[in-house]
Amino acid sequence: MTRALLVFFASALLSSAWAEAPADSRAEALARLRREVETLSTELGEEKEDARGRLRAIEAQKVEIEVQIRREELRLAQVAGEAEARRAELTSHATRGADLALAVQAAIARMRAVVAAGLPFHLPDRLAEMDTLSSQLATASLTPEAAAARLWAFTEDELRLARENGLDRQVVSVDGAEVLADVARLGMVALYFRTEGGVVGMVTRGGGGWQWTRLEDREDEKAVGVLFDKLKHGVRTGAFTLPNPYAGGAP
Repeated sequence: MTRALLVFFASALLSSAWAEAPADSRAEALARLRREVETLSTELGEEKEDARGRLRAIEAQKVEIEVQIRREELRLAQVAGEAEARRAELTSHATRGADLALAVQAAIARMRAVVAAGLPFHLPDRLAEMDTLSSQLATASLTPEAAAARLWAFTEDELRLARENGLDRQVVSVDGAEVLADVARLGMVALYFRTEGGVVGMVTRGGGGWQWTRLEDREDEKAVGVLFDKLKHGVRTGAFTLPNPYAGGAP
């Protein structure tokens, strides 16, 4: 109650002071108040326009963000579709790859059997190449496609060996000893050897496998010597009289 009286009293004093003030002072005060009101109104209008501008910018950003979100959602859907297609391709490829791996393994086994039954020309190395290829395919360190390509290259090398005659060097077994000798290969039909010690011989079939057989006949040794000399001088074709490595039976 006391505070209400004080406020009333203060208001009354102000009203009294305003009433007692000169007219010019009151007019000046009113003009100042009008200017202040107009300034505040202008500032308020500017603030409102700034606020509306900010709202429009925010709305534009919102629309842009929504468009970007829709684009990203579409892109993610496309990526998901592509990923699913790739997974399906990988599954199909894995199935085909497994079938191809089995076929290549079978082909390697057949080729290895052919090599093992053929002339013992660098036989350990050729068999080891087949074994390595089979192992790499089995452990998936080599794809079936790559293994098939390697097998094809090996097969072409074997066909070349069968077509061509040539000289080479390899370890042979003579009188129970392993020695390094020159070898003359006639395709994959016959294989003759000559050691540095002058031992001349040929590969013969017997005892369940191939044998490095020393030639005892002097004429046979000379005939093989002529073959080595001709091959050494680059003669790869011609007629030669040579001891028959299959005289004891069919190869």
